[in-house]
Amino acid sequence: MQNEEKHSFNEFLEERQSQETVDFFKAPPIKKAYFIGAYARAVIDSSWYSKVSEKNTTFKNWLSNQIINYRNLDRIFEMAYRFEQKLQLKIRTEVRTLSHEVPVTSSAGISSAKISYAFVAGFDDFRKFKNKYPIEKTNKNKEDNNV
Repeated sequence: MQNEEKHSFNEFLEERQSQETVDFFKAPPIKKAYFIGAYARAVIDSSWYSKVSEKNTTFKNWLSNQIINYRNLDRIFEMAYRFEQKLQLKIRTEVRTLSHEVPVTSSAGISSAKISYAFVAGFDDFRKFKNKYPIEKTNKNKEDNNV
């Protein structure tokens, strides 16, 4: 029954880039922050439906106490992955994969404010992406809530 066209979060970013007049999201550190922000959103949203601990907000609470800068991105990714595994979350694997496939580069010349902005943009855009391209949901509180 799923003859719908598959949509990629990376394509969602490319669509956003095509509408902007500057190449803000082209720099690998910015892209990395964007994708990790999206992954963090996926973990937070999916944690609510965890079979292991329903309505879990532990990662959300942990993240709210973190400074979003380039040095902390790997730590945020690591904690998101740890919670994904621990809570047995069902997440669109593409968003995790994009987070760690961005080539490692220097963040020289990129301010913490820009990293933070990109993280929050990814965090917010992932929700827009989910709303625009939902996965078929037959039972709101069951496994079909892949985020």
